[in-house]
Amino acid sequence: MSPLIAVIKPHRSCVNVPEHWRYPFLPTASAILEDVNLESLLEDYFYAEARALAINRLETSATRGAIEIEGPPTNDENDIVLGYVISRLVLAATDNQALINYVALSEAIRAETHLTSETDEDLVEFVNNLGVVRVELNGSSFDMNFVDYVRAASKLREGDWKLSNRGVSKGIVTLDRKTLIRLMREVIRQHLEELPKAPVEIKDKFGGTIEDLKSQVSKTFTERIGGLNSVVDERQAEAMKELGRFDLSKAPPCFNLNLMDLQAGVNLAHPSRFFITTFLSSLNQDPEAVMRLFATAPDFKEAFTRYQVEHISGKTSGTQYSSPKCDTLVSSGVCPGPNALCRQIRHPLSYYRVMAESEKKPQARMERILLAALNKEIYPDKLIEKNLARIGDFDFEYNESKERKLSEAIRTDDISKINAKISHFQGRVYSTDVPNEDRKIWITKATVSVTDSNVDYDCLPLTDWKVALPIEEAHYKSKKIDLIVKPFDIDLDEGETRKLLLILDTVKES
Repeated sequence: MSPLIAVIKPHRSCVNVPEHWRYPFLPTASAILEDVNLESLLEDYFYAEARALAINRLETSATRGAIEIEGPPTNDENDIVLGYVISRLVLAATDNQALINYVALSEAIRAETHLTSETDEDLVEFVNNLGVVRVELNGSSFDMNFVDYVRAASKLREGDWKLSNRGVSKGIVTLDRKTLIRLMREVIRQHLEELPKAPVEIKDKFGGTIEDLKSQVSKTFTERIGGLNSVVDERQAEAMKELGRFDLSKAPPCFNLNLMDLQAGVNLAHPSRFFITTFLSSLNQDPEAVMRLFATAPDFKEAFTRYQVEHISGKTSGTQYSSPKCDTLVSSGVCPGPNALCRQIRHPLSYYRVMAESEKKPQARMERILLAALNKEIYPDKLIEKNLARIGDFDFEYNESKERKLSEAIRTDDISKINAKISHFQGRVYSTDVPNEDRKIWITKATVSVTDSNVDYDCLPLTDWKVALPIEEAHYKSKKIDLIVKPFDIDLDEGETRKLLLILDTVKES
């Protein structure tokens, strides 16, 4: 069954078909589409009520996370089903996954509410008519093949949803009524979050390419689509505004990707929500701002979310929970996979701290670069002083830079723009002891060499990972990259001076 529209061929073998105004996404509801064409559905006065119900479904889902459409006799069942079909067409035309996810959850919650009033026999009929999983009634319980169960519960990570907590007998998982209904809410949500680019049923029924169909829908609902997209954008922008001075560019991939999912309307699993909350709390973000960030989630419940956030942040519990380490994030499925910097650190907060290197004062930044280059176990104070005196008041700022070949850039004293390949890139954590002090200076650095295909040129180590990460990516892909560089004569030891390039920045492709 395409989640965009009901399948055109209904199951004629059904005896007790649930009311379609409650479950308009069932394949059997497709019979109502007979003799309906797209132009009439979008423009004829006869279908005006269906179009109004479609917009109602979408607007209440986007703003309130609920669909409150009364059935017969207040609204005609055919109008409700056709309104649902129109809402799916409009969703396809918006091309807004966050809105699609909001609506999918609202539809699933609405269906869940109606399923609670069905008899056990009608509940089984509904599940099997939906065609995603199958169940059989077993006394007062329901039997489901374990493969169907695993697929349906794959994104439910809280509580006892793991198969190991359910028990399997001869390949069958037995569920009580409440559990089956909650599981079906998840099945419906996942099913309706998918909007195929070219659903066969739509093309077969209404003709034309999906782009043509979306174009026709857009013409009819231009203003409404813009309004729906604006609602989603406003929810996301308001949430981010509350985070104040928090800098997304310094956050690790695990945070940014989970935040992107949250902003797109994905219902995050508990480990991801716990991580986002503890990570932001550790950076002194106000619990109220964190709580509002979760307001973009389709299943947002203010009272529950407030309790969780204030408890985790220590506002009500008195104990502020620590953000999980990288190993924990990997094992719990929160980590999407490491980048070059992730491989050098063990905690997401360390990532954020390292990415703040460029915020240090220029002399402190240069001192740390020199320490990384000199690679001494004990702080080399004389060499540092000598090099800093030679470099002078360099502030890392640049305006215009002349484009030069690499071989020319190394011979000038000016800042240059070069296009080169990265012949070597390696990250590591370096430390040096500070004399007369019981402490070390820790630096996460990347050693880099660039080449013009004939000669390799060594660079000063990179400590600014906002610059290092795109360079590592270019090295991994064996691609050339535009760099802003300046050469410096560096005393590496007594009697050993070398000219090394300082990479100031990368130039993004236009």
